[in-house]
Amino acid sequence: MGAAASGELPTNIRRVVLTEPNEDITKAKIVVEEVPMPIPRSGEVLIKVSAAPVNPSDYGEWSNVIADKEFKPTPVGKEGSGIVIASGGGVYANSIVGCKIGFVTNVKGQGSYAEYCTVNALEGTFPLPEAVPVENAASHFVNPYTAFGFLDIVKARHRSTKHRPALVHTAAASQLGQMLVKLCKQEDVTLINVVRRQDQADILKSIGANEEHIIVSSGDDWKNHLATTLKTHGVELGFDAVAGEMSGILLDALPHKGTLFVYGRLSNQGCSGIQPLDLIYRQKKLEGFYLGSWIKQGGPLAMLQRIRAATACVHAGLVDESGWAASQFADCSVEAMWTDFVAMWKDNGFTNKKLRIRFDAPTK
Repeated sequence: MGAAASGELPTNIRRVVLTEPNEDITKAKIVVEEVPMPIPRSGEVLIKVSAAPVNPSDYGEWSNVIADKEFKPTPVGKEGSGIVIASGGGVYANSIVGCKIGFVTNVKGQGSYAEYCTVNALEGTFPLPEAVPVENAASHFVNPYTAFGFLDIVKARHRSTKHRPALVHTAAASQLGQMLVKLCKQEDVTLINVVRRQDQADILKSIGANEEHIIVSSGDDWKNHLATTLKTHGVELGFDAVAGEMSGILLDALPHKGTLFVYGRLSNQGCSGIQPLDLIYRQKKLEGFYLGSWIKQGGPLAMLQRIRAATACVHAGLVDESGWAASQFADCSVEAMWTDFVAMWKDNGFTNKKLRIRFDAPTK
């Protein structure tokens, strides 16, 4: 092992493992197991995890049952924050020992829902500014970088000379949706928000969203309201987290040569209601958005520049707890994570809050 911070490390650690997915997510089997302390290889670092969020990209896999395929127990958690306490060697890995970081998991057999984990240092760690509390960076990557990516695409593809850059976004009361409200206001981008309920619309208004830019999909004649609003503001791009019928509705509402990016499937359905005439004669496009692919576009140099720009913007939005990149959390211990997750899932979902496992402090 290369450089290491002072202090004795435990022999074993606790981590969360998915042992059996289930189409009814509340019946999936999630356990806390004790395993030997992971050892970083060359280029990797060992992280003492402070906090890790339960993201849709995490629990979306807990109900993903693949027929006729044996499932192997899998450590879970895609991102988190913590302190680098040791490296397996390498110039960069050695240089960040002792730093507080946001991180994404990228080493096989490792997850962020663990007291300690190893990560490839160059590809998976993001040293934090001193002013950012380490626990506040638990959701440092997936949502904030996705929000930045959306706006990067919107600005690059903006064609109108009459309107500001603009987009429409579904599931808009999510943590990502709330980040977009704040970031779009900061960047002078028009954002049309689609939500399911009036209480979700109220959440967005409370953080500065324009009431005229919020579409409640349970309202009367909401589809015509959506189409009219998109035309009024020259919205040519949409980002859909829902899929199912929503994808067809959004693509239909977008103008000639409009593009819809699908980046989630909260409906647990494929995209439906897509009209062939929209694709053929109106030259509309249906594309996917995946954060990892967006970051890597254009090769290593472009990727480095993109990450630097996104990181600077995200860090600036994390310094203040009310900043655009900050998340709202409901904290839990690692032992209580599954119980708390199921309770939130059955109650009112995760609107206006995200479950966060805390390893560095007592939880309520």
